[in-house]
Order: sequence, then C-alpha cells, then structure tokens
Amino acid sequence: MTTFLLKNMKLSVRIFSIMAIAGLVSCSDDELRTYDSLQQKNAVESVNDPYLLASIIKKTALFYQKMGFDNRMLPGAVQHMESNYQSGDNFYSGFKSPVNDMYTAMDILKLIDGGIGLAETRDSKTHQGIFKIFRVLLFSYMTDFYGDVYYSEALKAREGILYPKYDKQTDIYTGLLKELDEANALMAAGTETISGSYDLMFAGDKAKWQKFSNSLKLRLLMRASAKLPDAAAMISALANEPVLSEATENASISYIGTVGGDNGNSWTGGPLNWGTIDNFDTRRPAKTLVDKLTELNDPRMQIWFAPVEKPWTSDPAKNGVSFTTTDPNGYTYTSTWEYINRKNKDIAAYATKDILIDSNKVYVGFIAGMLSDWKNGNGHYDIAAGGTVGNFKVSKFSKLFREDKHPLLKAMVMNSDEVQFILAEAAAKGLISGGADAYYRKGVTNSLLRWGVSADAVAKYLAQPAIALPADKAGQLAKIADQKWISLFMVSAEAYLDLRRTRLPNIFNNGRLSGFPFPERYRYPGNELGQNKSAYDEGVSSLTPAVDDQFSKMWLLK
Repeated sequence: MTTFLLKNMKLSVRIFSIMAIAGLVSCSDDELRTYDSLQQKNAVESVNDPYLLASIIKKTALFYQKMGFDNRMLPGAVQHMESNYQSGDNFYSGFKSPVNDMYTAMDILKLIDGGIGLAETRDSKTHQGIFKIFRVLLFSYMTDFYGDVYYSEALKAREGILYPKYDKQTDIYTGLLKELDEANALMAAGTETISGSYDLMFAGDKAKWQKFSNSLKLRLLMRASAKLPDAAAMISALANEPVLSEATENASISYIGTVGGDNGNSWTGGPLNWGTIDNFDTRRPAKTLVDKLTELNDPRMQIWFAPVEKPWTSDPAKNGVSFTTTDPNGYTYTSTWEYINRKNKDIAAYATKDILIDSNKVYVGFIAGMLSDWKNGNGHYDIAAGGTVGNFKVSKFSKLFREDKHPLLKAMVMNSDEVQFILAEAAAKGLISGGADAYYRKGVTNSLLRWGVSADAVAKYLAQPAIALPADKAGQLAKIADQKWISLFMVSAEAYLDLRRTRLPNIFNNGRLSGFPFPERYRYPGNELGQNKSAYDEGVSSLTPAVDDQFSKMWLLK
C-alpha cells in the first residue's frame, strides 16, 4: 500500500504547488499576499488529514534529504562532502547569497496548518498532535537558520494578516516547546487509528510518534541550553520519557525506486534522477571525514566511499599493485595502488604546489577549502583519462549512492543515534544523572547498525581504545562530538547546527579554510526586503551586528 501511495501521490502535489514569485512581479504587495491567502485556502480542499499526513511526511523528509546530498552547501560546510567541479561550497560561498529555504518550509507549513484544521474538525486528536510535531520541526528550522522569523502571525492571511511580524527567537523557542507539550497531550488523548499506509514514517505506530516528539524537544532544549534558564530541568525531565532509542527507530522514509510524483520516489543520485554520472562524480568525500574514519578503522568507510581508482603512473622500476575489494553491500571495485614517481614532470609540478598528499592511500578525501577544480584535491595530472569531473586520486561516493533505491538509502529527519548522543552530552555536562558512556556507546552502535554494519563488527569497533570515552569532561564532549558528527552524515542540516553550537569537532582551519570564517546563519530571502520590509528590518535589528549577512549572530549564538 505504501508503494501505491507514493506512486500516486499526485493530488496533494498539484494542490500545493505555488506559482513562482517571478511570475507575479507585476503584482502589488497586497495582490501577492492575497494570492498567498488563496493558496492556503486551496491547500485543504477535497483532501483529508490522513492523506495530508502522507504528503507532509514525504515533503518534509525530502526537504531534509536534499540538504544532505543534493545541495552541496551544508555537506561542504560540515566537511562531509566537497565539490570538485564548478562550486564554491568548499569554502562557504553559498552562504553569501540570500537563501529561500524559509519559503520552502512555509509551503509545507501551509499543509500542516491545513491538516491541523481538518483534524480539529474531525476531532482527530492523534493527527493534530502529529501535525504539530512537523509544525515545530519546520518553524525550528526557520529560526535556527535565519534568527527572528514569522511565527505567531504566520499563515494568517485568511484572517487579514498580510504582512506578518517577525517574532523574537526567544519567544519562538518558548512557543515551540509549548507546542510539543500540546502535541504529546493530544496524542495521549487521541483514540483514532493512524493508517499504516499513509504513515510513511512509523507505519501507524503512535508510540513512535510520541518518542519522536520527545526526541525533537530534547534536540531543541540542547540547542538552546545556554540560553534557556530552565533548560537543564526540562532535559532532566525528558531523560525519563520514551525517546527514539533503537537502531530501527528513526524519523526517515525509504525510496521505492520509481519515476513519479515530484521525483521523490527514487534516491537523487540514482540513474532515474541523474542519468549522467557526471553530477554524481562532482560530489566527493571530504578529507576531514575520510581521515577520521581511517584513524578509527571505521567500517562505515567501505559502505560510504569507494577506493581510489588509479592513483598514478607507476615508476618503471616498480610495479603497481592491482587489487579488488568488495564492500559490505556486495559492490566490487578494482583499483591500482601504485608507487608515485615524483621524477615525472607532471607529478613534480603538483608536488611543488603542496597538493600532492595522501600518497598511495586506498581511501582519499578531497581537501577542505580547495578550489573546486577537479585537478586539485590531491593532485591529478592525467587529464585525458580523467574527463571533466575525474580525479583518480580522490575517492568517490560508493556505488550504494548511485542506486535508485536501497534499504540503506533513506530521506532522514532525525535518527535514534542523534538522540543518544544528545543524552550523552547531557550526562557529560551533568544535566542528567548517570554517566555518559552508556548513551555514547548506544549512539555509536545505532549509527553503525543503521548503516548495515554487523553486530560482530560493531563489537570490534567499540572495543578499540580510540573509541573509549576519557575521564575528563572536555575529553568526553570532544569524543561524543566526533562520533555524533560522523553519525550525522547525510543529515547535514543538523550536522551544521550542531557544529555551529559546539564548535566540535574543531575542523574550522582544516585544509585551506584558515582564511574563511565559518558562517553563522542564512541570509533572509530577497523577497522579504521588498514585500515585508518592516518585519525584515525588525529581524535584522535583532542580529549582532545588525546586518543581514552570514556572520551576524542571532539570539541562540550571543
């Protein structure tokens, strides 16, 4: 039934499509806002709340997934992915321009508020609670990335509010935490059944929705723990509530590997979406991540990345060694590990540029902060064989990410390992009772199992001295952050926000990034300046300094 649903989820996609602002440039501001009001009205006609649930789950999960792989800005910022062709994302250039993610989130929020209204009419308390979870998720995304945004007056054009004010971030957080409490109360009181066919995330299991709600609240409380005076008490109370805790308890959805709908039925990197391999090959693992996985003998390396294909031409006096490897998913690679002949004039030219590094390693990442010229990264001179996006000396993403579907490929919003690492951090800081080690090891275990690592390999990994938590608080927080950063691979929105909050792991001057300050926020969409200027000006005035750029600090960061 789920397959049928995803294949045929056309009505809501068509109902909820919003005409591009560019097509309405001749309209006045009031006409634009009235048009937006009509869109909100149309969004909830002739549909029901279970159907809206399916659409909201899918749209939200795909929104998060696109930030983890499709769009290279956030994966590049957290040094999980680097670009090796026509991109400035290796040094944060995407943050220089206004970002329209706020509008994408608002389009989904229109459906959510419509769903809440329908559920209220039908007295479907459980569905009201679930919709509120997504409402909190998307409003928190907006305020976490931008700062002050509309919240209390948002989506009220039908009530005559055409120009909603921006709420202060502190007030938004207070409201979001309250909404999660309301969501839990509604779900606890609800008696209706959740359709397993329409619930693409938890297959009708209300207990998992309640765990997701508590987990999301834990995420927000930890994010604002330095700003909310009662955060510690609320985190402590949540430690006794059910949260996402098992490797199979994840807020994510699978792909069915077909063409249809909004092309969200198949994984982005697969042939159905990217017919040519070139788009896939422009994405390369970052050296920062590859080096960390190598240091830890991490089995996720072989699942995520491919061995380098053909490092260099062999020295005539020494033979190259060809080898074949098969990763845990059964994908096979043939590579040639060869002696680097630095007397070769082409190789010598790169050696003098200080970019000939990681000589003869099987797995190699692209250097953080390096210009996205495919010849760079770790040096590559064989232009004729390389093609426009080739670089034999840098690993590619594994063949797993070239599939249209696979049990390991998910559109992910929040995983249980993230939750366990939050609890580990809370324990290390003394915010909850008990030691951090159990939560930490559970987080590592869940992440490894989620990516298909065997139980025996998990036990072997955890037994390494390099994995053990040190005794001191600072050492524990650093180790927890390392593993959480690894586990957030492909969940780049959260990886960015966590890196921004903790400054751990300390990767900010890696490679060639020392001259590029880390961005603190998204710039407001350009249309805000033209269509809602008084609210925009008020939002900018709350930043420090009061400038709408990527380096100004919002309330969370002051």
